[in-house]
Amino acid sequence: MSERSERLLRYFSGIRPELVEEAAEDPPKKRVHWKRWAAAAAAVALVAGAAGILPRGGSSAGGAGTNPSGEGPTTFMSYAGPVFPLTLREANDSVTAARDIELDFEPWVPVWWSNEDEANSREHLTAAERQEVLDDYNEWYPEGGQWRTSTDILVRDQYTLTNTSGTEQTLRVLYPFAGSLGWLEEYQPTLTVDGREVPAVLHAGGYAGGFEGVWNGSIGGDPDGGSVNLDIPDNWEDYRDALADGSYQTGALGGYPDLSGVPVIVYEFSHPWGEEENSDAGRPNPTIRVEFDMDVSRSNVLTYGFNGAQYGWETGHMARSFSIPQTWEPIHDSEEIWYLIVVGEDVWNMTTQGYATGGFDTEETIEAGVTVTRTETDLESVLRQIFADETHAADGGPDSEMFFGLLKGWLVTDGPLGSPAERYSGGMLEDNDVRSACRVFYLEAEVTVPAGGSVRLAAQMRKEASYDFYCAHTENRGVYGYDMVTELGSDLRFGEQTATIVDHGVIRIVRQNFGFDLETGIRSVALDPAREHYYLEVAREQE
Repeated sequence: MSERSERLLRYFSGIRPELVEEAAEDPPKKRVHWKRWAAAAAAVALVAGAAGILPRGGSSAGGAGTNPSGEGPTTFMSYAGPVFPLTLREANDSVTAARDIELDFEPWVPVWWSNEDEANSREHLTAAERQEVLDDYNEWYPEGGQWRTSTDILVRDQYTLTNTSGTEQTLRVLYPFAGSLGWLEEYQPTLTVDGREVPAVLHAGGYAGGFEGVWNGSIGGDPDGGSVNLDIPDNWEDYRDALADGSYQTGALGGYPDLSGVPVIVYEFSHPWGEEENSDAGRPNPTIRVEFDMDVSRSNVLTYGFNGAQYGWETGHMARSFSIPQTWEPIHDSEEIWYLIVVGEDVWNMTTQGYATGGFDTEETIEAGVTVTRTETDLESVLRQIFADETHAADGGPDSEMFFGLLKGWLVTDGPLGSPAERYSGGMLEDNDVRSACRVFYLEAEVTVPAGGSVRLAAQMRKEASYDFYCAHTENRGVYGYDMVTELGSDLRFGEQTATIVDHGVIRIVRQNFGFDLETGIRSVALDPAREHYYLEVAREQE
């Protein structure tokens, strides 16, 4: 265990004393060092809270898609988050910044995409498969291709950093951007200094939203209707609230929790067999059911691969289940493993039995079986084993370690081992939202500004639009929004800020507070740093 983890353990050794004291008594079954686990979980919860845990490109599916007053920005149904300003890892009063942001609508310009382009883009296919794609597209688009456009824009966020002192200043700059892990590759900015790209380290901040019950947080009129759904940021003020006190950024730079000090008992279920699926014979879904007893005050159970569960929180009698792979399924001949992970005190009275269906109300048993292996290890190791073969965490993937770190952070904050939202209370590791959760990332790079001189730093990225869903038929159908904040979360001393629009003649402005006027040629404007938020909402010129 690292020195940092040991310090955290000592600091949090008193958390949840009722659990520590109860678990300190010798139970009638094999004793597990609960006190160590409780402290470790609390310690890694702090690390995860510091690191932060936090839907395509950071989009949300909340909001009403309305602008009732006709004034101010629209609350779109899908919000992509604002463009944030550059900041520093450590404040430096010797450096000032001037900012010029350019919003380029070049992706809105229609581009011809031939059927051959489409087929050749499927690089993962064989030559024969690509030919099949080409044949299909030639049938669908006999004219040889199609015109394509996008509602993304290109953002060039440029800064002139000036050193007002008589000594050279080396800065660790941080460039924040809203997004999600699943769309990181497409929307991650690049940083250049005086026109040359510079290497940058990527940090991931926490989930930037909260949780709510069904029907937008209201069950039967109760505004505190639970935490079943994600309450994703749907306007810039949600990000303002998340970043306001600086703790979000501190967490993003703080690293991921270390779970190697958390002992677990792992039950692996492999090589299941049973009667074949046959609905006419009353076996619509042959299933393996695992039942066991546990002390819910001293243990927690995580699973991976199971698709059914029954929870006896009052009695401590639990059940998990999974469908027996059929001969026609690819998984049938694989080395698939179903995991049941016990954190804390071990479970007891475990049994396995085959059933005709996956429903827990059925008692019709079938001939079936499964190999069960019990091991003792640590949580870090078993999580790495489980997710090693996941496509989104495969060896060599650009986000594999980041995904794994954020997964651990989710587990000990919002997930089953932290202060779990109802959304995750079942303990199923597959239920995490790590890849889709909207968050703020930080690109960190080193920049040297000569004494009395300046450097030009630019962040360039593709930026997704905020919008209402096409099927919603709101008043904003066909309207797309983009926004920025001037100084939110930044400790740079800003001088002037300007904004420029490059419209390519393909848009009309619906609402804004920038001051652009395309008809009179006003495409560059000065921004007021005292105004926290600027927004631009547009539609296609022909619409």
